[in-house]
Amino acid sequence: MRPFEENFAKMLARESMKYEELSKLVSQWGEEKGIFANSTPLRQLDKTQEELDETKSALEKLNDFDYQGDLMESLGVPTPSEEDLRAEVKDGIGDMLVTIILLAKMVDMDSVDCLQSAYDVIKKRTGKMVNGLFVKDQ
Repeated sequence: MRPFEENFAKMLARESMKYEELSKLVSQWGEEKGIFANSTPLRQLDKTQEELDETKSALEKLNDFDYQGDLMESLGVPTPSEEDLRAEVKDGIGDMLVTIILLAKMVDMDSVDCLQSAYDVIKKRTGKMVNGLFVKDQ
């Protein structure tokens, strides 16, 4: 078994791992897959956008589940369960995190440091909710 596979097997045996541990495993995986040697930060950002679009699509399906599920059922069309849709959203969020971790490493940054930097800015931010979005004060 390769080192990544060994670490992944250990991860599955545990209840949960800390973000920092998972980030290291993701970076090892990216190294083993040749992502760092054969890609660029902009291509990795394209991958992040792809995963974002897939996650948005899954969220839209989940959001419309009650209406579409009833409609599809009335038409006799098989429809995924709410559990399946939630799993699709979870997978998408995880895939986005993977791409962000790899992107950060490609530009010689640590995703945890990036998150800390962003939090240090937003924790002081004031604003209000407008149409479901937080709008910061100027």
